[in-house]
Amino acid sequence: MRGHAVAAGGVAPPNPPGPSQPSGPRAGPSPALIGTGIAVGIAAISSSPILVRFAHVEALPLAFWRCLAGAVLLAPFALRGGLRHRPSVRDLGWLALSGCCLALHFSLWNASLSRTTIASSTVLVACSPLFVGALAGPFLGEPPSRLGWLGIGLTIAGAAVIALGDAGAVDLGPKALLGDAMAFGGAAAIGVYFLIGRSLRRRLPASTYAASVYAAAAGVLLPASLLAGAPLAGYGGHSWLAMGGIIVGPQLLGHTVFNALLATLTADVVAVVGLTEPVGATLLAWLVFHELPTGWFWPGAVLVMAGVWLGIRGMAGRPVDNPESAASRR
Repeated sequence: MRGHAVAAGGVAPPNPPGPSQPSGPRAGPSPALIGTGIAVGIAAISSSPILVRFAHVEALPLAFWRCLAGAVLLAPFALRGGLRHRPSVRDLGWLALSGCCLALHFSLWNASLSRTTIASSTVLVACSPLFVGALAGPFLGEPPSRLGWLGIGLTIAGAAVIALGDAGAVDLGPKALLGDAMAFGGAAAIGVYFLIGRSLRRRLPASTYAASVYAAAAGVLLPASLLAGAPLAGYGGHSWLAMGGIIVGPQLLGHTVFNALLATLTADVVAVVGLTEPVGATLLAWLVFHELPTGWFWPGAVLVMAGVWLGIRGMAGRPVDNPESAASRR
């Protein structure tokens, strides 16, 4: 049955309705609100490459500061929600693992860009919906529908077409294989992050989940930055301003909005929606840096957007859990 607990020791769904929890369909957010959240999340994550270019900050410190600031800013809301929805010891373990996956994703993907081509890295890291789609059935009881699988295929194909525009006769030697493996590992890490998020968001409010995961990721990224010798401070004012934009945009309005949507949308749909980033980022780079998209961009963008549309349509009739609406009746 769809919507059951994570298999093999996963996180259990909310307790069944009791006397104070009337059974029946749960009222979730309206389609207009969901659509607004998707649009805001896409716009926010699409701004990430633009802001990163302005920041001129090394990858590990940038990931650390965005995760730490996100955790601090969400902490008051998480503490307030935690009074009613306190994570169990088991939940804390899954939150820590989700944070580690987020930190691993940032680290592997950013590191891959200096070892392989942008085209290869983009295509391989875009494979995250494959991991989510393959594991959502056995671990969440929410396998993608046929339309969902078609959407996953189209978005990955679209990302590959966009990346072809950047491909060239570049011989990076054996280190390119390592870079390819890092990018593919980054896809797996963010895929597991989405799966854990989908499971825990059945039990925990968005603020509690996001603040905990960002704090765990920052806890991993801090020693990683120190061990790598990457400077955590000493940047100019423009760099800190750009990092502030990354925190408000991609981190809070991007990742956090997607984390909130995991209570309503299945993990495979959220993963597919996330692949709109190269489309939005390319359009923003055109506007901000006057970087004209290649001819490959336009057919690729059409495939990505068609895949997102099919992925969302494929959710029709699939039951989802909405912890906020359930909590309001407790």
